[in-house]
Amino acid sequence: MRPILLKGHDGPLTCVKYNRDGDLVFSTCRRGRICVWYSDDGERLGTYNSGGKPGAVMQVDVNYHCDKLAAASMDQTGRIWDVETGKILREWKLDAGARGVSIALGDKRVAVLQDPFGDTPSCVKIFDIESFSEEPVQTIQMDYGCPKATRAMFGPSNERLIVSTEGGALLSYDVASGECIDERCDVEMEIPDITFSTDQMLFIAACKDNTATLYDTTTLEPLKTYKSDRPINSAAISPLMDHVVLGGGQSAADVTTTSSRAGKFQALFYHKIYETEVGKVGGHFGPINSLMFNPDGRSFVSGGEDGYLRIHHFDPEYYSLEQ
Repeated sequence: MRPILLKGHDGPLTCVKYNRDGDLVFSTCRRGRICVWYSDDGERLGTYNSGGKPGAVMQVDVNYHCDKLAAASMDQTGRIWDVETGKILREWKLDAGARGVSIALGDKRVAVLQDPFGDTPSCVKIFDIESFSEEPVQTIQMDYGCPKATRAMFGPSNERLIVSTEGGALLSYDVASGECIDERCDVEMEIPDITFSTDQMLFIAACKDNTATLYDTTTLEPLKTYKSDRPINSAAISPLMDHVVLGGGQSAADVTTTSSRAGKFQALFYHKIYETEVGKVGGHFGPINSLMFNPDGRSFVSGGEDGYLRIHHFDPEYYSLEQ
């Protein structure tokens, strides 16, 4: 595969996100810039700027109709942008940096994950997108002593909120009551990212212990585990093939002391059922921080510590892979 190499950021990438139609890619970095690109040819459409000195944007989410873009920023702010015009529609001030964001099904509410501060643990604040109120309609508080949360995502029908933590725990909260109804801790290291399948019945959790695990969303039961030889920062499930892709690499602090091959910065493809590695795609010069399949399953995008996006459109031979 010959990738489309995109350079629009001057810092490490934190998140890459396709819209539902798969024709746009949104990317964020630690320097605060959000870019939007055509996924077909890599042309950049523009950037979303908050003004002033922006904080690191940790995650973005785009709604069903691709007219609103939600962003979580470390400048203690959650924002909603108009995708077409780049205008800020909503802005919510938080008590600490925002690490994650998720738009609910129906596009009426958004969950913003707030970092801990002082004696207050991480919490998820749910805001009404259509309201001009700056106060959340609901706050889901983590337990005291709970490790810092890394992701918070709405589950099927907005009934559950799936939360991952730096301690390796996965928590499932009932959105209506705010109570934790399920908890699992199958690993002891950080889970930096979780990604749902298209129907949200499954999700894959990337872990720093060199593994990624496929879970049932309803029961939080682990179904498959994919073992690698490097810390995993992000993983995604193919909507077309029985494949998952994993991305990561050695710590960014050690990148300058090794070559790209020794650093293990390739994207790894595994068979979803048999858990066997079926291929790898190289190119990045630093660890991969975020991965996502196109919703049509015919391409994927990766964002790395080196500040580059790489869009890979699969060759015809890829679709003949069985194992």
